[in-house]
Amino acid sequence: MTAEITMIQRRTMIEESNIFKKIKRNTTREKEVVQALKKEDSLTWEEDGVVYMEGRVYVPNNRKIKEEILKKNHDLADVGHPGQHRMLKLIKRTYWWPGLKEDIKKYIQECFKYQQNKVQHQRKAGELHPLEIPKGPWQEISINIIGPLPKSNGMDAIVVIVDQFTKIIRLKATTTNISSEKIYRDKIWKLHGIPRKILSNRGPQFASKFMEKLTKVLRMKRQLSMAYHPQTDGQTERINQEIETFL
Repeated sequence: MTAEITMIQRRTMIEESNIFKKIKRNTTREKEVVQALKKEDSLTWEEDGVVYMEGRVYVPNNRKIKEEILKKNHDLADVGHPGQHRMLKLIKRTYWWPGLKEDIKKYIQECFKYQQNKVQHQRKAGELHPLEIPKGPWQEISINIIGPLPKSNGMDAIVVIVDQFTKIIRLKATTTNISSEKIYRDKIWKLHGIPRKILSNRGPQFASKFMEKLTKVLRMKRQLSMAYHPQTDGQTERINQEIETFL
C-alpha cells in the first residue's frame, strides 16, 4: 500500500513539474492578470516566470496546458471522474485561470464515462400514454386557438383544427370570444361531418355546458386535456409553433 502511494506521489510530482515548465515557457498574460500585477498587492505576484493569484498558479490562455490539467484532475483512475464541484476544488488547490468553472463544466459534459456513471437524483418521469390511432379520416380531431392576436378585419384569433388520422390542418380566422357552437357548426360539420372524438385543451371555450349537452345528444366522446400539455395534444401544440413562426 505504501509503495502504491509513493508511486502515485512520484507520478504526480513529475506531471506537476512538466506542467510548471510549460507554464513558465508561456509568457502570455491576460488583461485581468496584468491589471492585478500592476496593483502590486500581496494577492498577486510573479516568481520565477510563474504568476500566482491568491496563492494559486495562474495558467496562461493555452488550450493544451488547460486540457492537460483538466484531464489530470478528472480522467485518472485515482481521481475517479469527479463532478463539477469536486473537480473545481481539486484544481483550485494549485491552479487558477479566468473561466475555470465554465471549462470544467464543458469538460464534464463531454466526458462519456462520467455521464454513464452519473447517479440520477431526480424522480423518473412517468410513462407516456399515446392516443389511439383513428380508423379513418376526420373521425377524431383536435382543436386549439391561437390568440389574442393583433386585430385584422375584426378577427383577433385563429382556430387550429387537425385531423388525427390524415394530419390535415384547417385554419380559420375568428375572435377570442366566439362560441364553440358557431365554430363547430360553420367550420367543421359542413366540411367533414361529425367527428366521433374531439381532443381539446381549451377549457372555457370547448368544455362548456353547451358542448357537454351537444356531445351527449350526438353521442360523441369528449376527451379534454390540460393547457400546454404536449403529452396528450402534442401535434396541435407543434402546429401552433409553426403557425406562430409565420405570423
